[in-house]
Amino acid sequence: MRNTQRGFGLVELMIAMLLGLALSAAVIQVFVATRTTNRVQDSLSMIQENARFAMHFLGKEIRMAGYLGCSSIGNIKLSVIAKPPGDVEYVPVFGEDNVAAGNALAAVPGTDTLRIRRGSDESVKITGNLPPDNANVQIEDNKYNIKQKDFVLITDCVTGDIFRVTNSPKGAGQGKATLAHSNASNTRNRLSKIYGGDAEIFAFESTNFAVRDTGRDTVGGLPIYALFTQQIPISSGGVLGPAVEIIEGVENMQLSYGLDTDGDRSVDEYKTADAVTDWLEVLAVRVELTMVANDESVVGETGDVDAQSVYDSAGNLLDNADGRMRQVFSSVFAIRNRLQ
Repeated sequence: MRNTQRGFGLVELMIAMLLGLALSAAVIQVFVATRTTNRVQDSLSMIQENARFAMHFLGKEIRMAGYLGCSSIGNIKLSVIAKPPGDVEYVPVFGEDNVAAGNALAAVPGTDTLRIRRGSDESVKITGNLPPDNANVQIEDNKYNIKQKDFVLITDCVTGDIFRVTNSPKGAGQGKATLAHSNASNTRNRLSKIYGGDAEIFAFESTNFAVRDTGRDTVGGLPIYALFTQQIPISSGGVLGPAVEIIEGVENMQLSYGLDTDGDRSVDEYKTADAVTDWLEVLAVRVELTMVANDESVVGETGDVDAQSVYDSAGNLLDNADGRMRQVFSSVFAIRNRLQ
């Protein structure tokens, strides 16, 4: 009896291969689309989270600019005898606009920088040697480890003096400490008044903010920028400390300042740093941050049909030459002590 052969013919085999290729292409397309979506979502999440943290940090510091331990600084008569005066001049906020290369804070050229000056969060009561006005000040305990040449503030919320400590006080936990203010590091050795027992001593802090190069690179070799802070802290002897990275992904920081030009303690106009003539008129700071993700080739570059269109507050289209996702965030922060 003749056996019947069974199996695929050439036509059936070609159809099966074609269907297999089509199915494989569909799977690959879904995989690529999913991977692209994940990269976009990861970049967006990074940008939003980093922007939230950066704005929170900057906002907290800006709101407290000019703090002198009192509810309002508008009516306090403040005297500065510390020298050099430029290191401790009482201006709550001060900024520089579109800095050039080689600037003092090593900021990325074209970005803005911000300096905030204020009293420390904590204070210590004074206890002795109150009169006369050139007497050394005694505090109950040097718990914040104030050192020689530190900048300190003494105030009773009516009057305030900023001076530089000229002796080496006892350390924390060693009992009463003396803070001398001779003319060795001050323009004179007398405070503006004789303070009573209600006066307090604060560290007088100066903090800078700038966008700097972290020294790290993306996978494609592009520099990673970040927001940095640099401070003259207590126990530093009045020396500017090293720059500390706050959060990466900040590509640009642009600032404008709300000015009170008629003395009614409300903002009348916003100007960039170069246009501010009296920094004591500043009541608020508008912060604009351009955030960028590290992952490259996530969105279309400038000129591509799928290019990401991102505009700053002035309506300028941001150039994208690396395919990294960008977003611009803007917030306004009032200087609380200037509004009361």
